[in-house]
Amino acid sequence: MSTMTWKKFWILLLLILAVAALAGCGGKPATAPANTTLKVGWDFEMPIADPVKSGYFLARSGIMETLVDVDFDGKLVPGLALEWQAVDPTAWKFKLRPNVKFHDGTPLTAQSVKLAVERFAETARTIPLDTIEVVSDQELIIKTRMPAVALPAYLATPESAIYGEKSMVDGKFANLIGTGPYKFVQVAQDKSVITEGFADYWQGAPKIKQVINRQYPDAQTRFMALQSGEVDLIRNVMPSNAKLLQGNAGYKVDVNPVGRVRVIYFNTERDGLADRSVRQAINYALDKDAIVKDVLEGYSKPAVGMFPANLPWGNPAIKASEHSVAKAKELLDKAGWMDDGSGVREKQGKKLEYTLLTYSTRAELPNVAQVIQAELAAVGIKLNIQVADTGVLEKGMVSKNFDMTLVARGLAFTADPAIAFEDFRSTSKSKYRPNYENKEMDTLLTGAMTEPDQTKRQQAYYRVQEIIDQEIPAVFLNYYVQVDAYKQNLQNFRIHPTELHVLTSDLQWQ
Repeated sequence: MSTMTWKKFWILLLLILAVAALAGCGGKPATAPANTTLKVGWDFEMPIADPVKSGYFLARSGIMETLVDVDFDGKLVPGLALEWQAVDPTAWKFKLRPNVKFHDGTPLTAQSVKLAVERFAETARTIPLDTIEVVSDQELIIKTRMPAVALPAYLATPESAIYGEKSMVDGKFANLIGTGPYKFVQVAQDKSVITEGFADYWQGAPKIKQVINRQYPDAQTRFMALQSGEVDLIRNVMPSNAKLLQGNAGYKVDVNPVGRVRVIYFNTERDGLADRSVRQAINYALDKDAIVKDVLEGYSKPAVGMFPANLPWGNPAIKASEHSVAKAKELLDKAGWMDDGSGVREKQGKKLEYTLLTYSTRAELPNVAQVIQAELAAVGIKLNIQVADTGVLEKGMVSKNFDMTLVARGLAFTADPAIAFEDFRSTSKSKYRPNYENKEMDTLLTGAMTEPDQTKRQQAYYRVQEIIDQEIPAVFLNYYVQVDAYKQNLQNFRIHPTELHVLTSDLQWQ
């Protein structure tokens, strides 16, 4: 056979082999493996830490779970506890869900639950815990020092997440061992948090096998990461970017009201702010409708009291506050704060000047702050804006080293109003408590925590809202609408009303 003939033979043979490889054993074209990795762009920090100190990311990312859950209608439902009941006013019996495994393969037991709940009660100090009795591997009785009608609701908060006994080493939390659909693997060199689908998850193995969690504090950077394909899903999209994506067939935009309110908290021990009339003047000066229209582009609703309509706890007697520059000026004049022509009011040599502390991980807040600054300037109040991270803001509020703060405050981390009102109970451990104390309000809130009659509880919470509306330790600006965006072929993503569930076992690629 000639050299040319040999070449033709080998070329023909290679072509035959290539066609055979494409056809495969079954005679069908080979297909690429299904995508099982999800890349998520988060707005907030992603702490891999002790859940009693920082549990929200652990819950949202699907690593940790709680005894009691909250469904997509905002109702308390079984989580790791299959059922619970009040044995008497100070004792609750919990029956655990069978066949639940921790990420290290060990079973969920009453003893592991006892460990986690005791540490939660000691740290959070929201449960007046007395003792926990282990009845069996699947049952326990939680006893409190006084009636705790909101106990199941508190056991749905992420700080109460349940973890394996091997999480603790020498009395300290050392290993992240949860029960959720995604198991913690590592923090990568680029600070991404890597998780993997938990094959033994009690609701069934997730279709997503790996999750790469990345933080993008800047909203525009987060938006560009989605467009470039660096991530598949982003949270907290700016209104202007949401409108751009809504016209793009490659993406989906989910918009849903959640239990969150943008609010200004006052330090009522500061000069001027100690006077209710000054706080009332600030409330009059703020145009809530304009903030929603011009800054939030309609992705919100002006606040009427503390709670949005999608939560059942609001006092219907609370009315929308009036916007009136004239009334704001009149109140300040009567309070003795006068403008000598400089544009900034003074009283006894003291200028009416404050610093508003906020953060940029909620991208709209600095823009809202600028509008507040301009509106207060129109009535003679000078407002300086300080944009920091949430940790700085929280430390400032806890230490009472602040004038005013602007935050997007969650009100419905669980289905009971007691937690939302923790900001206004003077002895609470809330990191977002305005520096304000009212004895009547303290009495009402403490009493409501132990009151078994739901009608009486509601009346107490209605009265608390009236006090807040009258005394103005805070100004509620507008109700939050969560906006998330993702690639159009990602299925079963939903915005949870309490924002606690983001990465669920239902997620999959089409």
